[in-house]
Amino acid sequence: MANSALKILTDIIDSSNMLLKLLDKSKLEFDSSNKKMPEQESDADTTEILALMAIREEKIHYIFDSFSQEQLLLHIEKLQLVASLDLQLVNKVNTSHTSAKSKILTLRKNKKAINSYQKM
Repeated sequence: MANSALKILTDIIDSSNMLLKLLDKSKLEFDSSNKKMPEQESDADTTEILALMAIREEKIHYIFDSFSQEQLLLHIEKLQLVASLDLQLVNKVNTSHTSAKSKILTLRKNKKAINSYQKM
């Protein structure tokens, strides 16, 4: 049973690391050029991120529902790593959200300028 908890925690850690890499990759592709990212590639990345998030969330719920506190305390280092990765994911998503929001506002301002010049 303890090995099962360890395997699930390892799976959660692996999923978290994969999510961090995918988020970095999608941010780099978006930031690397002003060109629009191909829709199919963007959709595939988004689908993969959402699938990984669902799997990760399911495993997190499972481990806390299925194992006692004493059983989980045997793997405190892994739990702390999961918490640390969780914090990294939250920070990365918040940063990406703020960046996207800023870019959208910039684009809106550019559209207003373009529209005002077209009216002249």
